[in-house]
Amino acid sequence: MTPYTSSVFVQASRCRTKLPALFIGVGVILGVIAVTAVTAVFTAELDFVTLSSLPPEVRDAFEKSPQAKRYQLSAHINPFYLHGDFNGDGRSDTALLIKERFSGKNGIAIYHGKSNRLIIVGAGQDWGNGSDDFPGLDAWQVFHRGPVGKGADGKAPPKLRGDALMVIKTESASALIYWNGTRYAWYQQGD
Repeated sequence: MTPYTSSVFVQASRCRTKLPALFIGVGVILGVIAVTAVTAVFTAELDFVTLSSLPPEVRDAFEKSPQAKRYQLSAHINPFYLHGDFNGDGRSDTALLIKERFSGKNGIAIYHGKSNRLIIVGAGQDWGNGSDDFPGLDAWQVFHRGPVGKGADGKAPPKLRGDALMVIKTESASALIYWNGTRYAWYQQGD
């Protein structure tokens, strides 16, 4: 064996012992990347496809609003947005599920279509009647303008100016979130 061939043989044998370690290292890195990607998918509130189902004018209004830094859209309930004439002005409005980024508190952003205004209910925002968080909210629907039955607390029901949001904690409680002419208010329906 010449000095050249022995040197090549030694280098090749060193590579053989380093190759398994290299493959293990690459495998670990790829595993970490895969876990990170899966985690990112599960922790992301709305993926591109889900976000694409939101009307562009509503998405743009939310993204361009000063509130977008404090809140993120949430899809913990399907559907994650509802349409109705919530302030009774004759134009379509959109209610979106949101979450406060800092505290994780849930709430609703209501986009008034005519005025291009975004109003936050809950999600860390104290708004009077209801809570600043909707932790048990697991269903919601539009309650169309019309008579409201007497609620659980026995108070006189409100006269709706527009559609309302029926927020529900299934098998527990429900309430109406409605526009009273100046702000959104809460009327307990069931307990």
